Amino acid sequence: MSIDREAVLAACAEIADEVAAVPQYRHTATLLVRVDGEDLYRRHFHGPELADVFSVTKTVLATVVGVAQRDRALPPLDQPVSRVLPQLNGTPAEPHTWRHLLTMTRGCETAGAWDIDAVTALSGGQVSHIAAAPQLESPGLRFRYDNGAAHLLSAALGAVVGGSVADYAREVLFTPLGISSFDWLADPDGVSFGFGHLKLRAADLLTLGSLWLDGGVWQEQVIVDPAYAAAMTTAQTAGGPPEGVPYGYLTWIDGSQILAGGWAGQHVLVLPAYHAVIVTTGDPKFSFGPPPTDELPADWAPALRLVRRHLLPALGPRP
Repeated sequence: MSIDREAVLAACAEIADEVAAVPQYRHTATLLVRVDGEDLYRRHFHGPELADVFSVTKTVLATVVGVAQRDRALPPLDQPVSRVLPQLNGTPAEPHTWRHLLTMTRGCETAGAWDIDAVTALSGGQVSHIAAAPQLESPGLRFRYDNGAAHLLSAALGAVVGGSVADYAREVLFTPLGISSFDWLADPDGVSFGFGHLKLRAADLLTLGSLWLDGGVWQEQVIVDPAYAAAMTTAQTAGGPPEGVPYGYLTWIDGSQILAGGWAGQHVLVLPAYHAVIVTTGDPKFSFGPPPTDELPADWAPALRLVRRHLLPALGPRP
């Protein structure tokens, strides 16, 4: 599909003007646009280059799982993860499968003592604590946004590969993609956080978006198992909050659009119809605390809203 380059650049300029003028968007840190492999727009407004991508971490984790699938290191997705995490035996998490965790359908409590801020404040045993979350409904019935599921998934993948997900990702994903700078924080027991707190540069998010765009292939090298990559970017459930669109494997699916989303305006939007990737990031000035704090205004809004208002119409009619 032919893209009007000047219209795209004009739309990006409109976004930049609103970021500067409207307090709701002033936390926006970067806007990057790539179409047909060409970087049409790159703007760093402020904030650190290497920054927390928050829940975009989940989609990166799902991608690392897909590399393990390519290498035949992963058990069948419908096998309970308790097979590799014996500490889950005898807990509500014992029957939860890889697929339940990838699709956020394990059906457990995620609030109160199992809210992720409460979990990360624990001095240890975070995986066991998440596993003890009460079962609210049978696994597999419906989507419920679940940070704990992603952390259980990280623990299970680490058990399969024999080390931290961060170290495994460096070897099988980041190095092949040319991503040399990252920091993947871990819980007190050394389990890489599955739900957030991976630090990447916005330019490297653009690279990951290009990998998702091309079905897990990077420069003619198969990085992610092709069948897994297709399932990851296909709606597996109807989804729900916070993005309000269907859900694949730790990835939001909005029609033909693929979306990795994180708190404070971290978004990687992949548009196969236009062979385009759009990245926005935000700088909330987050601190773990406890208690966790940030400097976002109460009415903050993600720059993705501006992308949808200005940039997507400039690319052309939605297929």
